[in-house]
Amino acid sequence: MKVAVPILDTEVQGKKIVNAHFGKSNYFAIVDIATEKLEVVKNPGLHLERGRGMLIADMFSEKNVKAVLVKEMGPGSFDKIRNILGIKVYLIPPQVKFLDDAIEKFKKGELEELLEPNEDRH
Repeated sequence: MKVAVPILDTEVQGKKIVNAHFGKSNYFAIVDIATEKLEVVKNPGLHLERGRGMLIADMFSEKNVKAVLVKEMGPGSFDKIRNILGIKVYLIPPQVKFLDDAIEKFKKGELEELLEPNEDRH
């Protein structure tokens, strides 16, 4: 199963940092849970003022992503990713800062599924 997480382009002691801003994230980490293979991809919608989530969702679909881990997600992205494509969205708690920790919590079933957007429309 492939899981996507928005990440910053900086690291702390070699650890990738979760980006709290989904649509404005420069990069996404796509992790294959079975093989632990990591792929870092650029946000295909970063250049857009509006509608970034649509391009991100399409990229996730092409890469066979089955779950997205976020700190926040707005209604446009949420609708396309969860309701149209059927990709599950999980909430990363505020105290979790690093990609590895978010993935570990996901593997252990410790992340709550997000059932509605938790960020207002811009």
